[in-house]
Amino acid sequence: MYNNLMFIAGLTGNYGMGKSAVLSMFRELGAVTIDADWIVQQLLKEKAILKKIKTLFGAGVFGKKGTLDKSKIAQRIFRNKSLRIKLENLLHPLVFERIDDFFRKTKNGKKVFIVEAPLIFERGYESRFDKMIAVFTKEITAINRLSMHGISPKEVVERLKCQLPIKEKIKRSDYKMDNSGLPEKTRKHVTAVYKELLKEAKTKNLILEGRVDRAAKILGKPFSVEGTVIKGAGRGEKFLHTPTANISFKGYSPKEGVYAVKVSYSPIHLFTHSPLYKGVANIGKNPTFGEMPLSLEVHIFNFSGNLLGKKLKVRFIKHIRDEKKFPNIKALEAQIKKDIKKAKAILK
Repeated sequence: MYNNLMFIAGLTGNYGMGKSAVLSMFRELGAVTIDADWIVQQLLKEKAILKKIKTLFGAGVFGKKGTLDKSKIAQRIFRNKSLRIKLENLLHPLVFERIDDFFRKTKNGKKVFIVEAPLIFERGYESRFDKMIAVFTKEITAINRLSMHGISPKEVVERLKCQLPIKEKIKRSDYKMDNSGLPEKTRKHVTAVYKELLKEAKTKNLILEGRVDRAAKILGKPFSVEGTVIKGAGRGEKFLHTPTANISFKGYSPKEGVYAVKVSYSPIHLFTHSPLYKGVANIGKNPTFGEMPLSLEVHIFNFSGNLLGKKLKVRFIKHIRDEKKFPNIKALEAQIKKDIKKAKAILK
């Protein structure tokens, strides 16, 4: 994900389906929008990039004054898959580097940020975003709209064939935006989706602040993290007399600290359902043992068994305390007992 401290949605679709129009509507509503195509246009003005393009395509794609003829580039890449991929490999990493740089410098993390790019799924970039939005129309609608701008149906079909089928993008997205009708209808849909994104952004901010109970009221359910139990350092049982499951997970998580949680794990087989266990979780860097990588460790009450390799779902119910460094292991062990007692009181 670009920046875990912000709520960032990816907006995609296929050629001629109105991604830019939808992005503009989101911008009018107050979202901070980033257009990957605009970044590409800026890159194509840089001498170092033009030099690489000349090496890749030859001098024939440049005009008499040395300016890049984008129509000649388009003609070649949409008929030559190898060339297209080479150009994508040149430009796309640079585009997303520029976007990442923007987020590193941005301070206001409470807004909704939307990045519009046509090849998010094709390039495997969807994991960078909190949510994905797919803008779609029927192929014939895209052809008819582009023909009004002098683009032939043959050219439109050539370009569409170079992109992931729109049905697949719709299937893999969180929000589906039908842009086949009048702009007023699309704008109503954009407004409804934007309200949902604002709610999602508010929820994420609450979670990042550790206010998981508040976030649950908005979500209608506890915020959860899913991951696989991996082998840990063994300190929980050996030194602290409190066995824990060390969970490897992706995505963002609540701020570092201790939480009352409820836990379930993947069923043993199709017809077996895991009960919902109560427990206490620590997410942080274990400062008492020296600065460690961020980890999520869960102690499940009244549980015995081997969870190694199993997939756990941890539901965060309430924040108990922030993570802190203790003077010694005994002091940490005493605090853990207090944390367990408090978690049991919360979850009773």
